[in-house]
Amino acid sequence: MDDITIQTVLVARNYLYRALQAVLGEDPTEEMLSVLFSETTDMALECFAGAESGAYAAARADLQRCREACEGNRGAYLEAAKRDYMHVLVGPHELKAPPWECVYLTNERVLFQEATLKVREAYRSQNMLPTQYPHVSDDHIAIELDFMAKLSAKCQAAFEAGEAGEYRRLLETQRGFLKEHLLVWVERYADDLAEDAPGSLYACVGKLCAAFLPLDFELAGELLALGEDAADAGE
Repeated sequence: MDDITIQTVLVARNYLYRALQAVLGEDPTEEMLSVLFSETTDMALECFAGAESGAYAAARADLQRCREACEGNRGAYLEAAKRDYMHVLVGPHELKAPPWECVYLTNERVLFQEATLKVREAYRSQNMLPTQYPHVSDDHIAIELDFMAKLSAKCQAAFEAGEAGEYRRLLETQRGFLKEHLLVWVERYADDLAEDAPGSLYACVGKLCAAFLPLDFELAGELLALGEDAADAGE
């Protein structure tokens, strides 16, 4: 992988984390749908298409079906997305797919548990906290994805600036956060979204999260290994 290819995948992963965070963290809008169903998203997703992942291929096919449905009647699709957003992410009823890590780790529908504090400590270690702290539970899926997006942007900037040590540190931090947090629960969360709102935008994006995050974990490991090989070659 040469420097141009590395930069391309760094841009792609930053973009995808931000796009996924927007869908799961914000009210659906015309602009959000336009971004998600854009050629730019297609190009970012294509950067990970070489991985042998049936789940990722299936998730991309589902996203294409959502895109076609949106293009068929954008107004109706947006209204359906707004209803589904309230149903799966807001309430006021009890959410069948609770978007908080601690619920999946403890099987208790109580927020601000020990698991939440561990997520908060991960944010603090990078001098970050949610903008609505301490009034929101830090382990919400959208906040965790936002953390990954911010670290991805910093990682890209460090690579472009030639800051090898910071670049490696950020990749290692992201791999650690994926392993200790998001990858522990995102697949079950995606399954619950699919059961609660089958065929919806949110079922589709949940499936894409569950397929993309393991690939990004592996990619970050490959990028770290490339850095080690380069260091060995230079000795």
